[in-house]
Amino acid sequence: MAKTSEDALLDAVADDFHTYLRKGVRFDRVIGSAHSDLEIDDIETLLRIHFVLTEAETDDEDVGVLDFMRELEARIRRMKTTTSPEAYEYHGEVRGRIDWQGTVKTRARAGRLSEPIFVCNQSEEHYNIDENLVLKRLLTVIHEIVTEDLEYAVDNPDGYGWLGPWVNSDSEIAVEAESAVEMLDRIYEENIYLQRINVEETDITDRTIESVKRSRSRFYQEAAILLDRYRQLVNQELDSDKAREILNHTIIAPEKTEVLFELYWVFRVLDAYEGVQYRILTDSRESPSTIATWEQDGFRFRLSHDSTGEKLTFNESVGDEELDQDGYLFRMNEVLARWQSLSEQMLDRSGSGSLWGGRPDIVLERYQAEESGDWVLDQVFIGEVKYTQSLDYAATGLRELLEYMAFVRRAATDEYVEAPENILDSVDVKGLLFVDDLGREIPSNPEEKIEIVQYPESPDQVF
Repeated sequence: MAKTSEDALLDAVADDFHTYLRKGVRFDRVIGSAHSDLEIDDIETLLRIHFVLTEAETDDEDVGVLDFMRELEARIRRMKTTTSPEAYEYHGEVRGRIDWQGTVKTRARAGRLSEPIFVCNQSEEHYNIDENLVLKRLLTVIHEIVTEDLEYAVDNPDGYGWLGPWVNSDSEIAVEAESAVEMLDRIYEENIYLQRINVEETDITDRTIESVKRSRSRFYQEAAILLDRYRQLVNQELDSDKAREILNHTIIAPEKTEVLFELYWVFRVLDAYEGVQYRILTDSRESPSTIATWEQDGFRFRLSHDSTGEKLTFNESVGDEELDQDGYLFRMNEVLARWQSLSEQMLDRSGSGSLWGGRPDIVLERYQAEESGDWVLDQVFIGEVKYTQSLDYAATGLRELLEYMAFVRRAATDEYVEAPENILDSVDVKGLLFVDDLGREIPSNPEEKIEIVQYPESPDQVF
């Protein structure tokens, strides 16, 4: 039996993804683990990068940025302008068509009717029309994304195969061995007509964009379509199809379907609760791995992904009181100490002196209010996710889950959350192992509260 496919996971997750994005949930850790080579630290950067990689898959569809770039070099030469007569005053010479009425009035005001003063009309070209404002704003957005957000990849494109259309001089967008990035930079920085368009202090409204979509020129129509699409993206105005496209083409690399699998279980845990409050996208400094917080039945909840949580630690070191005997811990501590010393001296690398450490896939903390008004940690749920149908790998995940449950400590006091008499009895620390369909029913034990949940099951509220 084959593992659950990426397409099946995409279908299961797309609706949730676009819904949660619009509510402000951030999945930075999911993004980072899916594309660790991308320097992405927020959802907006991800969406911006996705935007410049868009492409129409068939001739019947509308345009993507890559399609627009393929024709930019030829189209930019046919920019639209408007002309209007401008009056200029000359002494002793004539330039343009003489405005005799204006000339007589000017001479009369000066009291010099016989002086050779002429008012002449000349046609002036104007570039700050709606079509060009939309075009310039779009090119500004694309230029900023490619030269700033993707600067690290453009400067060192090895390993960024998906950036090929932009950096390869033999791509369909390239012009005379000039890469698309170079072509865009040249046009944006050097085109004299583009330079005359000023969008810095111009408010390009949605009405303006809709008006340009009705332009006779396909060039300007497509510019308006793309600018409108960009605004929808950065405002997270996504439907499930667009969410699926982003998940498929930008977040999930083919070898990273396990990340999508983790995302699936994050959504399933959240779905079991009402009134979930999602993290705001701009909140990038405070607990960036926290996905959601909410209150229910007098408790406060905080869910994190790929994190140690807010007030927890998952780290084991050898304590001094445990080194009085010549046993395993004594000798392991000697090994770790010597390893740290030699690594620093010989390899210029420092190492951790911990016996054990980790970061669970899903951590849900429950807090209870004290009479003082402070919130204190009450219970912890730990979810370990394994995208596998292998019983051996599932068993490995089960061991990791049990380790997390046994070793989790309160960060403030360094005390274990679970009391010694309750270790792995799911009193204060609960846990679930999430796996793919194992093709068999897992025997249930009424006395055993640690469970294995198989795709596509959904867990109940874990507290």
